[in-house]
Amino acid sequence: MTEKTLTRKGSRIRRRMIDTTARILREQGFRGATVRRIAGEAHVNISSVRYYFGSKEQLIALAMDTLMGDVESVVSCLDDTRVPAKERLRRYMRAYIPLARNHPSLYRLLTSSAAPAHDTYFLYLTFLYEQCWPKFTAAVAEAYGLADRDDIELRSLQLISALEFPILLELNKGGPASSAYADPANLDRYVDLLIGKEAQ
Repeated sequence: MTEKTLTRKGSRIRRRMIDTTARILREQGFRGATVRRIAGEAHVNISSVRYYFGSKEQLIALAMDTLMGDVESVVSCLDDTRVPAKERLRRYMRAYIPLARNHPSLYRLLTSSAAPAHDTYFLYLTFLYEQCWPKFTAAVAEAYGLADRDDIELRSLQLISALEFPILLELNKGGPASSAYADPANLDRYVDLLIGKEAQ
């Protein structure tokens, strides 16, 4: 059933199901996104998945589009080359932190050796890398005046690792460092310290 043939109420139900599925994927990963859980948390009948989407796979695909939109909005911080490279990096990092913290399933997957290769977040990670890494490394090269490819990659890896490690600590209840990082009042300071005064 296409959205054009739905009533206003039907369109709202369909959107709620997509949003609920995206949230479940963010928080629990692909394995958590069962039809029963989606229906229960969206407050609809189990048969609504087939009625509104045709299949669970179609619903998952639409929910993934929502997640990819989240990533694209963060990646877009690196796109405006009229903005100085240091500021592009700052905007990206400032947007990346809440995105990453809102996707705990992704970070649990990154630290789990038992994570299935076919997990939905494999697609997410691939997308993130393909869309973001070239833009991020270009901004790093410009901000730090780097020309050597290895130096650019290593500095980029340092910055990304410094963004992600406190998130992993927070998810694993790692103590005071993670709680300080979680404080929104500290995020700008943290990003400024990461970028450093040596960036142009």
